[in-house]
Amino acid sequence: MKRFLCGIILILTVFFAFASPNQPGSSVWKITRGGSSLFLGGSVHVLRSEDFPLPQAFEKAFEQSSMLVLEANVERMADADVVQYLMAQMWLPEDTSLESILDAETYGLVKAKFKEFGLPVDNILGVKPSMVISILSMLEIQKFGFVQEGVDIYFLGKAKEAQKPLGFLETVESQIDLLVTMGDGYENDFVRYSLYDMESTEKSLDALVSEWKTGKGTATETMITEMIDQWPILYKSILADRNAAWMPRIQGFLTDGTAAFIIVGLMHLHGPDGLLRQLEKSGCKVEQF
Repeated sequence: MKRFLCGIILILTVFFAFASPNQPGSSVWKITRGGSSLFLGGSVHVLRSEDFPLPQAFEKAFEQSSMLVLEANVERMADADVVQYLMAQMWLPEDTSLESILDAETYGLVKAKFKEFGLPVDNILGVKPSMVISILSMLEIQKFGFVQEGVDIYFLGKAKEAQKPLGFLETVESQIDLLVTMGDGYENDFVRYSLYDMESTEKSLDALVSEWKTGKGTATETMITEMIDQWPILYKSILADRNAAWMPRIQGFLTDGTAAFIIVGLMHLHGPDGLLRQLEKSGCKVEQF
């Protein structure tokens, strides 16, 4: 259940993983303002076994930091209260079903996708479309070996072992709220586009995984531009609004002189509303670590 919940809740930023360890750069940046510095790392929430060990820049940033800050407390994802909260939010009203919300063509596509994985669609008829897509996305990703715990959980374990203080930018409940409401009001378009996008999962992974270890943002920036153009509502809720909410917290660490190592999903770093650009605009020195 814990691994399932980690994958479901953190599915928003999962498509970032492997590259040759000999390539230069990293997805860790040193942010400096005045006499204070912190580290900001791009996260891969689900990894493959061959992605370990992690790039040395991540390990060095952890060693040089006094505090680890993650998006949310992923350890709570197996807590009974969080499981209960997710279960309460993921179901459709009793008088509604997936088949009644989606048109016949879209529902047929969902059915076919579940059949591809050898699973009956009947088990998820009462589940919200966004959760159905999350489940299918997880299954699709696992086909390519992405089944290992990611950067967040890896460093969470190290921080606990080293008794390093922890901080979180948002709550697990807020991530669940975001997840279960994706596509609300335009369910058919959302489901069809998501299923279509899954067809290029392997190609997308191959294109984006190198960016995680090199720190190059070209493919990520392209994805964000397409998201702004095609899904502005999702872009606002998944990236722009959350980045804006996190900025005061990040700037607060600089003001307090806390040498934090902040790890967030890679897509939060790039784009017009990305944290790197916002920090640079606010007067911070931003340099790849």
